[in-house]
Amino acid sequence: MRFIGHAGLASDRRGGTPTRQTLAGAERVGIDCIEVDVCRSSDGTLLLRHDLSLPSGRPVSGTAFAEVRREDPDVLTLDEGAEVLSAGTIPVLVDLKDAADAEAVAQWLAARRDPQRWLVCSDDREALLTLRDRAPRVERWRGVPRVAPGRGEPVRRITAMALRSLLPARLARLAREVTAAGFTVDRWAVTPALCAAARGIDLPVAAWTVNHPAGARRMWACGVDYLTTDRVVEMRAALAAQDGAVTGRCDG
Repeated sequence: MRFIGHAGLASDRRGGTPTRQTLAGAERVGIDCIEVDVCRSSDGTLLLRHDLSLPSGRPVSGTAFAEVRREDPDVLTLDEGAEVLSAGTIPVLVDLKDAADAEAVAQWLAARRDPQRWLVCSDDREALLTLRDRAPRVERWRGVPRVAPGRGEPVRRITAMALRSLLPARLARLAREVTAAGFTVDRWAVTPALCAAARGIDLPVAAWTVNHPAGARRMWACGVDYLTTDRVVEMRAALAAQDGAVTGRCDG
């Protein structure tokens, strides 16, 4: 089992805003990949922030960068975050929070000198096609199942559970549509059949977001390749008793 650090290892911060310190600490906790959530302000600045609403309730997408930083002084731009992460070697998974930002994110990724270190995930087909066309050297991971934005955790969970019996048969098509390099799957949709189907097309599965030992053990039993978590040390300890569950670091 390999580990992806969720939300820049900053989910306990208001808004899920990673800092230079949380990003710099990613190497020390021994993760195999760090996920960062990217959204865009109204004046086009790409930001690292999990939540799309500010403390005032205003949407990030409708607020200028200076105003976003006034409400959230610790928020980093994607450029600032990349500067910190460039000191390390682990892969960086960009979670596209709003499909409308796909073009801007694609342009940013296409300009990178180290595209092999960057991956991008979304559950939006058109966004991934934009990324494929504009930044073809960057791996695309398809999020499943697709849930309409803003529906909330209960609806997302119900959707995942309702679709999980159907997803295994759909994986090959979903991957082929966007030339996916892997899947990021809501933990409620993960089953042994889904993991077996992914292995059948030689693509890895990352289950998100798993923060409880019982859930980690269930994901391992199902056969997932990556665990996306806020609690890397605790999840690694929970799996340590599982024979062969924890492997060494990946090469990206």
